[in-house]
Amino acid sequence: MPSKRISRLAARRQQYTNETYQQARDLLRPGRPPIPGADCDEQRNFEAELFYQVMESNRDFTAYPFGIRRVRPQPDTIELVVEGDERAKRLLSWLLPSYEPGGEVHGIPGLRIRQRTARGVEVHIASQRTSAWLTGPHCGVWKRAETESLKHVADLGWKALWRGPEHWSPEEVAFEQEWNTGEWTRQFRAGAWSASGLLRRLGLFHTLTAADAVTGYKGLGISGYEGSDPVRWCLDVIHRSGTRRRKQDLIEAITDAEFGMPVSRADHLDAIYPPETMENWIRLDDEARTGLIELRFTTCTYEQLQLATCGPKYRAIAEVVERRVTLRPNASLPTEAPSQ
Repeated sequence: MPSKRISRLAARRQQYTNETYQQARDLLRPGRPPIPGADCDEQRNFEAELFYQVMESNRDFTAYPFGIRRVRPQPDTIELVVEGDERAKRLLSWLLPSYEPGGEVHGIPGLRIRQRTARGVEVHIASQRTSAWLTGPHCGVWKRAETESLKHVADLGWKALWRGPEHWSPEEVAFEQEWNTGEWTRQFRAGAWSASGLLRRLGLFHTLTAADAVTGYKGLGISGYEGSDPVRWCLDVIHRSGTRRRKQDLIEAITDAEFGMPVSRADHLDAIYPPETMENWIRLDDEARTGLIELRFTTCTYEQLQLATCGPKYRAIAEVVERRVTLRPNASLPTEAPSQ
């Protein structure tokens, strides 16, 4: 591959993942997409569930969208570089499965820790070919996060499942059979590519937008589809007043033929939700209409931002956000977010 093309691909990949240039360049492979998709259904489904938990656990003000500094996607795994200690603890506690007497499993059923290393922790789904690395904070942070999760589960009178054998526990099997085998799960898995694809391009919401925060949730289907509605991934891209939103830039990046996802504007919904009433809502779906991405561009006032960041815990985070938001387009990225 010519050197100029490699450089172009690496620089462009960097925009989608927020990796360093060298990291992006090192993961380019001849004959493969510059941002590869998950190489099997199991990995794709796992990443969709992981993306959902990343969104659900994101309940605090963070320096980077969703509290993830960068992602490093490869065909058989993905690395999430978490921005700080508190975010790491919260995310891991949401992922690790535990059983509440009465039948409910919290976290991701079947999830186990495969490795605990100086790099971080590798998690996967037992009996499946899946992998995700959680890195960023020092390895001791991940160890403390797991210990605190064990204590919290014990205090609640629940049962920790992730330290069990390398197969699904009876509690996880029963929960899966009761709750995760119906039509909703089939729709979720049919559209898992969209959630996995967003997770693998999470850096866009940091490098391409000047958003102060990005939050999201998994929504129910909406009118405008025949048959089963696709799972709807709703992302709120929140800017302070007066900041350019760069909506079109983000859409072009997500729909880019080489680096983006197989989605386009969901024009068929315009008859039901006229564009003039949805000026700041943009919907993208695929031709088969198995996945729907909804981008909502909203505004927060400076006073609201000040209130959210007034505590000393958040001042360093707010400084990183301020530097990021005020960067010129295509400027170099800010320094790393501080550990909390």
